[in-house]
Amino acid sequence: MRKQMRERRDQLGFSQQDVADRAGLSRANYSHIERGRTEPNIEQMISIAEVLKVKPNVNFFKNYCDNMEQNKTKEIC
Repeated sequence: MRKQMRERRDQLGFSQQDVADRAGLSRANYSHIERGRTEPNIEQMISIAEVLKVKPNVNFFKNYCDNMEQNKTKEIC
């Protein structure tokens, strides 16, 4: 999981749906980005960063897959 994204979303009291709506994404798309299953494009990064009130920093979006994805791929993400 992209721990920073989830922690910041929780700090702000937002659900995944809240962030997705404000960033102009579907909830499923946002969820996949937050879990590290897909990489956001630059426009999505900027939109999400604005909603979460952080700088659109590549390290914030660093790819850490969740346990389910790791078990599926048998790789360390």
